[in-house]
Amino acid sequence: MRNFGTPDSLEAAKIIACEVITPAGNWSSYPAHKHDETTETESELEEIYYFEIAAGPGGQPGFGFMRTSSSPGHEIEVLEEVHDRDIVLVPYGWHGPCVAAPGFDMYYLNVMAGPGVERAWKITDHPDHAWVRSTWESQAVDPRLLPQTVEEA
Repeated sequence: MRNFGTPDSLEAAKIIACEVITPAGNWSSYPAHKHDETTETESELEEIYYFEIAAGPGGQPGFGFMRTSSSPGHEIEVLEEVHDRDIVLVPYGWHGPCVAAPGFDMYYLNVMAGPGVERAWKITDHPDHAWVRSTWESQAVDPRLLPQTVEEA
């Protein structure tokens, strides 16, 4: 994740933005999480996902999936197949994962904003999946996501 437009890295009035690269055959934006109410641990933010999906070796159109499901007080059930240059609006609800189909790398730009006075990116992980986050500390970063040197590029 590239947090170029988050509160820690860009001074702005409302907008929060970041980029995510998901290598082919992998998941991101997981565990499912939400930010649809204002609490001590969560900020109310609508979110827009803009996708770019790499084509296959013969130019085949790439695709992936994105899921949004109901959170307390917010009914929504969406499992969307996404393609290159698609946009998906997440007004509320648990969202995640985004899934890059095998053979097709996925990029997405997340742009968020909300009505709150504080510009903050506070989320609540889905209680059934929150434990997954604690497993990340012991995992190595996927080398496909590390910056390349000029010689490697």
